[in-house]
Amino acid sequence: DGGSNDLMGLIPLVDRGTKNIISVYNFNQNPPSSNFTTTYADIYKAAPCTSMDDPDFDKHFKTWLTYINPRFTCFFGFFGHGPINHANIINHIFNDPNIDHLKELMMKYNSLFEAGEPLIATLNDLEVIDNPFWGVKGGKTVNLTLMWFNLPEKFSSQIPKDAAEFTSEEFKNVPELLVDNPTDALKYSQPQVNMMGYLGSWMVDHSWDGLKGLDGEVLFEGFAKIFGEK
Repeated sequence: DGGSNDLMGLIPLVDRGTKNIISVYNFNQNPPSSNFTTTYADIYKAAPCTSMDDPDFDKHFKTWLTYINPRFTCFFGFFGHGPINHANIINHIFNDPNIDHLKELMMKYNSLFEAGEPLIATLNDLEVIDNPFWGVKGGKTVNLTLMWFNLPEKFSSQIPKDAAEFTSEEFKNVPELLVDNPTDALKYSQPQVNMMGYLGSWMVDHSWDGLKGLDGEVLFEGFAKIFGEK
């Protein structure tokens, strides 16, 4: 966590020439539309588009962006709909003049959500541009894999109700646990912490060889490919 300057810690990795980057982060903090407890289900309900052929694509994409943290979208040159705050303006590192990669991400995440899969997607061949502030040199490309902790139906359906009921007070906010106050994390119960661990392990194992949407299209090629396993 790079704080207000480089929230996801991507810039140092890009600067060092890292080709494949895996980031685990829920970039759902964009008040007033979203905060740490906003689920991807909420975002999907507001912007359920999965194809550019959808006649309402532009409308859905604009709505989707209102839920997404500008401290993530700024990497692609989109700084949000309101006044530019924090250090977003200095964090533009990818060439994406029409923010096509963000459109790709919305469609992949929405398709995976519909299929009950974990939200894991790779944006391939992101073109790095010069960023004098951070000393980043352009001309290279990066493959960025993004993991968003949601509660996939294919995970929750495997949990026995006598082990965890996701409508209960203890588990209803898993994995979007409250973190408005820095001390909130100290109040999580052991079952909550364990469930987060189970979910994270399942996400990696389940998607190791890739993920498909409902139509059978491969939306994530899998961690095996990233790590060079056959």
